[in-house]
Amino acid sequence: MTTLAASGETIFGPVGAGGLALVLTALLVFGIKGKGKVKFGTRAAGIVAFLAGTSYAAAGQIWANPEKITSQGLTGFGVGTGGGPLGNVGLGAVALLLVVIALTAPLTAVTSGVLGMVAAFVFPAAGAGSVFAVPTEFAAAVLIIGGA
Repeated sequence: MTTLAASGETIFGPVGAGGLALVLTALLVFGIKGKGKVKFGTRAAGIVAFLAGTSYAAAGQIWANPEKITSQGLTGFGVGTGGGPLGNVGLGAVALLLVVIALTAPLTAVTSGVLGMVAAFVFPAAGAGSVFAVPTEFAAAVLIIGGA
């Protein structure tokens, strides 16, 4: 008898957080390039990038570097410190700015991917009680179902 999921495993077999990060990164890169059977538009690129960024947080190790770079960039602008060059800008304001850009700016698949990746790191940092925690928790639930 064949089962779809044994205890503790998914239908894909053991995937792991690092494996899922690797697969989603490959999907993002090849989907944005669009030379094969899949060509991402702006929406798909942003969603896959957000999922990939969320998987990076779970995978750790080398996958944590994009989050560190984003965090350093925000720190460089004084975000969350109360006295940066832009004044008192909190992480909630940055998360809201990312939403405004996603909804109003003319994006390509590449810029949408970058925006989705940055949002995957900024949204959880805005706080567990914020409205930005909802897409992060949803993405994490999807990834857990998928095998991370």
